[in-house]
Amino acid sequence: MTAPAAGDPQLDAAESGAKMGFLEHLDELRRRITWAALAVLVGFVVAWIFSDRLLAFLLDPITQSMGQLSVIRPAEAFMNKMKAALLGGIFLAMPMILYQAWSFVAPGLYPRERRWIVPVISAGSLLFAAGAAFSYYVAVPAAAKFLAEQGTGFQSHITVDSAFSFASKLLLGLGAVFEMPLLALALARFGIVSARGLWKQLDKAIFAIFVVAAILTPTPDIMTMTIFALPMIGLYLLSIGVAWLVEPRAPKGSEAK
Repeated sequence: MTAPAAGDPQLDAAESGAKMGFLEHLDELRRRITWAALAVLVGFVVAWIFSDRLLAFLLDPITQSMGQLSVIRPAEAFMNKMKAALLGGIFLAMPMILYQAWSFVAPGLYPRERRWIVPVISAGSLLFAAGAAFSYYVAVPAAAKFLAEQGTGFQSHITVDSAFSFASKLLLGLGAVFEMPLLALALARFGIVSARGLWKQLDKAIFAIFVVAAILTPTPDIMTMTIFALPMIGLYLLSIGVAWLVEPRAPKGSEAK
């Protein structure tokens, strides 16, 4: 067995990963989480300036279907403005959150792979925004319309608190789900999953996607659940392609040995 040559990317990756022990990894994780939290705090402060308009914007798909919302507790309006600002802060801080996540796993990557930072953060931010946009413009209005139709004949008093909880969970949930290709990239690069394995599990993945869609969907009808599931299936197929592109390849000629 020959020793690895100097400058071997596998050796570089192994050495970079060996520099940190378990407790050092925990300390690094704590540091990355702290920076991400500070970014969210800064985003919260900026979003608070527009909290009234932000809250109205977030609730608009629901008020369009259910009419004027109600406030039943003295601090309810104020607290939901705070929540809206926090949600806005998360969106504003998303590039920094992804940067901190990337920086945490970067020591385990080859030097050339660490240069993917800008494309990965850009793609992750766009995917999260795409998931939230899909939720805001498609999923929330569809679900709110269905629920409003079920309440026909009853006097509705939908509170701001329940409406915001309903909308924000869908926004964050679908935003996170849309990060599936980015997760596949990381898992495939570390050899945890492969494109072939993901393809073989396609039928099970579709079943799991419909289960997740049923959990995320606030309505029991199959149409709304399908609206949630279809983009997830598309993202899973995209994840297979991403995994195929980045998964480690065996060196040429190794099959013949």
